[in-house]
Amino acid sequence: MTANGTKQKPRKVLKTSGQSLKRSTGTAKSGKFQIVVSVRGGGTLRIRQQLGFTRPQFARLLPVSERSLAEIEKGGDAGESVTRSISQIQRLVAALEEVMESQVIGPWLNVPNASFDGLKPLEVIERGEIDRIWQMIYELRSGVAF
Repeated sequence: MTANGTKQKPRKVLKTSGQSLKRSTGTAKSGKFQIVVSVRGGGTLRIRQQLGFTRPQFARLLPVSERSLAEIEKGGDAGESVTRSISQIQRLVAALEEVMESQVIGPWLNVPNASFDGLKPLEVIERGEIDRIWQMIYELRSGVAF
C-alpha cells in the first residue's frame, strides 16, 4: 500500500552479478531474443549464440578479453562494467527486433552499412557511438526517412 491507501504493484527483484535491481513491470522475452537479466553463465552465452557471434566477436562488443568472457559464460562474476554492457546490448537487440527479423540481427551487425559511413554496426558500437544506432532505430520506428 502507498501512503494514500492505493494498492501498489509488486516489484520484482532481479539479481545481476551479486547486486539487486528493482524492476516494476516488463516481459522477459522480446520476439526470439530472451532478455537475460542475469549475466552469469548461460545468460551471456545465450545472447551470444542467438546473435550467432563467436566468442572473439562478442568479447570485442562488450569489450572484454576472450578469456574473461569464457569465465563469465562458465558462471564467473561479470563485474559492473560488463554487466552494464551486456544489458545495453540486450536492450539494443530488443529494439532492433521491432524493426527487423530476429534472425538477421547478428548478420546485420557484421555488415558494412552506408548509414554509418561504411562502418559495420558492430564497429559503431566498439567506437562508443551506439547512439547512432539508436537514432536509426528511432527513425525507423517513427517512419522518418534517413
